Amino acid sequence: MNVHSGEAWHEKGALCAIAVAGILVAIAMMMEMQTDADDVHDPRAPIREHSAPGTRFWFEVIESFNARYQGDTAGHIGRGGGLTLHPHVALGDPVYHKAGDTDKAIGSVTGVVWERLKGSLTVEFRPHDEHRIAVGDEVWVDLNPTFPNPPAPTAATPISETAR
Repeated sequence: MNVHSGEAWHEKGALCAIAVAGILVAIAMMMEMQTDADDVHDPRAPIREHSAPGTRFWFEVIESFNARYQGDTAGHIGRGGGLTLHPHVALGDPVYHKAGDTDKAIGSVTGVVWERLKGSLTVEFRPHDEHRIAVGDEVWVDLNPTFPNPPAPTAATPISETAR
């Protein structure tokens, strides 16, 4: 019986154990990298998560104009960034300005551009006559406003009347 052959098996067993441990560590690291990759979203993929109703999107007024063409009214353009949720802003939605401790509706949305890849929203709005807005003012819109449901049509009310 060779004494060295027992030592060789012992060394081979230790090397096998180290190899198996290395393979298990490599598999665990690959699984961890896969879960990290699951959290990375393609910037071109659609954002499906809407903001909660009442979520304020603050933006700064960056431009004011009197009229761009004949028949146009005065308006303002504002822009803000950091948008990570899907906006749900429409023409006619109110624009608010904080006056003291209260939020006052000071205008209506007349144009909106969502730059999804940049995470920004550009809002054009028409001001109400009784409130002064200046370049540099911070205003906000609700990213997902909730409005009361229109009344159900009755026999006396045409469907086209309730869609307004």
